[in-house]
Parts: sequence; C-alpha cells; structure tokens
Amino acid sequence: MTIFYAASHIGALSPQELHALYKLRVDVFVHEQQCPYQEIDDIDALDTTTHILVWRTDPQRHLVGCARVYPEGDHIMMGRIITAPEERGNGQASEMIHQTLRMIEHRYPGQPVELHAQTRLTGFYERFGFTVSGDPFLEEGISHTPMRRLPDAPQ
Repeated sequence: MTIFYAASHIGALSPQELHALYKLRVDVFVHEQQCPYQEIDDIDALDTTTHILVWRTDPQRHLVGCARVYPEGDHIMMGRIITAPEERGNGQASEMIHQTLRMIEHRYPGQPVELHAQTRLTGFYERFGFTVSGDPFLEEGISHTPMRRLPDAPQ
C-alpha cells in the first residue's frame, strides 16, 4: 500500500479525479453528517484555490482524504478537510494536515492560516498550532469554531 499526496487546481484534475473528490465530500458532508447544503461552490474553481488530494494505492487508486486551500484577505483559508471513514484512526488525518501546512508554507510563506473547525475537533487542530480565534457558530446545524495558525507555530 502506498499513500501519495497531490496538490492541484481543479482544472488540472481528470474527470475521474474530480468525481472522486466530489463523491468523497458529498459522502461525508452531506450523507454522513446529514447536512444538505451546496457542497460544490464557486471557491472550488477559483484560480487561487488548491485542492489537496490523498490517494491510497493497493493496487488500485482510492481517494482517502482531501482539503482545499485558498488566499482570503490577509490569510490563507483551509477547509473542506476530510478523511474517508475507512481511514480514520490510523494517523492519516494528522499526516494530511501536516502535508497541507507544508504546502501552504511553501506557496504562501509567512502567511497565517485560518479554518472553521467542527467544534468537537478543536483539540485536534490545536496539535498543529491552531488556536481558537472567535466564538463558536452554527454552520448547517453543526457547531464550528474559527481557528488561526500563525506562521511560526509548530507543526
């Protein structure tokens, strides 16, 4: 089994890769979390949005995680962070966050990173140097907490 990471604009994805990305996001956000909302939005297609895809081969290739990153104002926004249900609990999510932060530092050196964490996961993101930066809010019925990571935070 091999795990590999790819970072690309949505226009560089093949039709099969794009299908895998949207299927994973809909399976988790809409079906598993029961949030019927507009999962596919215009941010996905912006020239400035980078999609992080985590693939597992054994021997066929399967998408097992994803995230997206884009500049927003004075910071970089990280979101749509998913680990496939069958990959949870094996450290894959932590490695994906680590790799995504490395890519952000390479492409956007010295920029703070923000995300809207599901409130139950704030402790997970704190391990990567994120701190709570605002009050919890509801997004599609799920409590989220804004978090921010400064450029010199430990990974």
